[in-house]
Amino acid sequence: MPVKLAQSSFRDRTQEFQSVAERLRKSFSSGPGQNGPSSSTSRAEEQRSVVAHQSEFNRRASKIGFGIHQTSQKLSKLAKLAKRTSVFDDPTMEIQELTAVIKQDITALNSAVVDLQLFCNSRNEGGVSSDTSSHSTTVVDDLKNRLMSTTKEFKDVLTMRTENLKVHENRRQLFSSNATKDSPNPFVRQRPLAVKSAAGAANNLPKWANGSASSSQLFP
Repeated sequence: MPVKLAQSSFRDRTQEFQSVAERLRKSFSSGPGQNGPSSSTSRAEEQRSVVAHQSEFNRRASKIGFGIHQTSQKLSKLAKLAKRTSVFDDPTMEIQELTAVIKQDITALNSAVVDLQLFCNSRNEGGVSSDTSSHSTTVVDDLKNRLMSTTKEFKDVLTMRTENLKVHENRRQLFSSNATKDSPNPFVRQRPLAVKSAAGAANNLPKWANGSASSSQLFP
């Protein structure tokens, strides 16, 4: 009995396989590693730039904060000097020197805060994260508020100093006026004491002691 061989059916899927492989190749080529090592290098450089900018920002902000702290200490010393009300213990020279130094400090700190604000704005425009941008803005605003408070305190101390100077001047005038009233005028010629005594004694003599009286008046 003859044996019938079953015909096996098959499907050629070579073209389908090639199509899938092509899609996969295109998918990988359009991914993050498209440019290979050059892309990784670019990302690393960008990361280093972000870290460097953040480090520079922190350095500037720290320097400004320390400067404000030092200026506040100088201001406290100036306030103590300005509160002195004694006419004979007025540290005018020390107050003037310290006032000039504080003015220079505040001017320099204002410029530094403005520069830091510009630096912060340039970083924010460079595509940093929102958290980093928010933190930098908060730091700058805090430094601005501290510097404004220090400047206001400095103006208050200067106002107090001006008022104390007026008090000192009034005291000097009052002291000079009292001294003038109590002391005699050295340019007015005073009558000799001996003459005054002699005149007083002559007025107190009895009538018989007067040289112009006659003997008949003395002895009735």
